[in-house]
Formats: sequence, structure tokens, C-alpha cells
Amino acid sequence: MNIQSFDLNKHDVNKIALLIYETDKNLFSTFLDKNPDNAVKKLKKLILAGNNCYGKENLYIHENQNGEIRGIIVAFRGDEIKFINEAKVFKNTMKFLDFLKLTFVKPVYDKITASSIEYDDFYIGNLVVAPEFRGQGIGTELLKISFELAHDKNCKRVLLDVLLENERAKNLYDRIGFKVCSEKSFKWIGKDEGTYGMEYFLDK
Repeated sequence: MNIQSFDLNKHDVNKIALLIYETDKNLFSTFLDKNPDNAVKKLKKLILAGNNCYGKENLYIHENQNGEIRGIIVAFRGDEIKFINEAKVFKNTMKFLDFLKLTFVKPVYDKITASSIEYDDFYIGNLVVAPEFRGQGIGTELLKISFELAHDKNCKRVLLDVLLENERAKNLYDRIGFKVCSEKSFKWIGKDEGTYGMEYFLDK
């Protein structure tokens, strides 16, 4: 599979931002903007700015021979994301209220909803296959590629979170060898939700 790091001169950042937005509309609606178009624009700013969990350095793009984007992995090693660096990016790219939400509220949200990321984990924050290419096994291949990316970064395990209700995704992770390492149930803005933390230990 042809997977490569994001290249601003080659890849369509607008399409990439839209695809990533589609992976977690509720989160981006809460922390970026309720208007989908505005949320995608803000996500694009974060991608281009770098030094945050959605930054360009954390994007891995799979495309076909015609240059069409088939899938995207957004992932990073645990010690590559620093709170102070993200805060600076949020301050420089976002309006004040957005800066406050991203810097002070989202970390609280992440703590109650997401897995605890160790310094040598390879954390997959987002994985998406473009709609026109779904059903072709690309999601499975992207996950397998993530193991290679994690190995290259000297990580011990690949880690991700999946909503309890997303049985289709969880079944895919199960088949590939991920195991549930945590389960969290929580109420956020009046809605009951929950996530499984899932891990895959790499062979050394």
C-alpha cells in the first residue's frame, strides 16, 4: 500500500480536513464550531500549523496511482505532543473562546473519554477511508500500516479509542488483534456515551 506523510504541495488539505472532520463530527462541533464548514476551516488551520495532535506532521495519506486520496491515518507517538506547544498553536490560530475550549476544556474531555497515552505509545486519533473507496479492505490495510509506522518510531504498542456503539469498527479492530484495555462511560452535554480503549502490542 502506498502510504506517505502529508505533503502540502501534493495533497488536497481541504479534502483531508473534511475527511478527518467526518470521523468525529460531535467532537469537532463541540470544540471547533457547530457549523460544519467553519469547523472544517478551523481544522485545516490546525493541520497546516503543525505542533498539535491534528498537525501536518501526524498525517499519513494513502492514495491510488491517480493521486486520489483513499484513506488517512492521524497518529503520533505519545511524547511527540506537548501541551505547551499545542496551547501556542491554539492561541495563534484560533479566536479567544476557541483557544480556551481547546486548551482548557478539551483536555478534561479527553481525560474522561480517551485512553491514557504513554510516551512510547503510537496513538491513532483518527482513521478514515474516503467514502468512494470503502468496502475494499483499505481500513484493514491502514491499521496494518500503522504497526509499521509505530515500529519505526520505536513504540511498544498501538493504541486507539472507539465508541461503544461503533460495533463495526470494534469488530474490525478485534479481527486484526487489538484487545480492549479500558472501558469508559460518561455523560457529556446531556448525552450518555462511552468508549473502549484498544491496544495492540508490537513484536520486538
